[in-house]
Amino acid sequence: MDINETKAIRSTLLEETGKCRACRFCVDVCPTYQASEGVESISSYGRLQILKYLINGLIDEDDPILYPLYTCLQCGRCDIVCKGKGQNLEVSNLIRLGRSLLSQDLVRGGKNEDL
Repeated sequence: MDINETKAIRSTLLEETGKCRACRFCVDVCPTYQASEGVESISSYGRLQILKYLINGLIDEDDPILYPLYTCLQCGRCDIVCKGKGQNLEVSNLIRLGRSLLSQDLVRGGKNEDL
């Protein structure tokens, strides 16, 4: 992934996570949230918030709060609920993009300040 692709992914993530209306309907259908007995960071909504903080530079790539990004099962239940409620975000795809971006940042040895 080159720098232009990385910038495009960051821009997409920032724009798309900003569209979330925080209705939290996706939380109720998230199997990892249910299994965690209510830990919101391990829900689709919580993961979107983590991505937003990461993209805005409020948390670093080595922060343990990023762990929930890797607990997503990519089942797509959040996508169905989000589309059903008229918001039309592809939450699972955003989480996948965030994982990809984070992996690239870690391969480069941490946050690239030029991005």
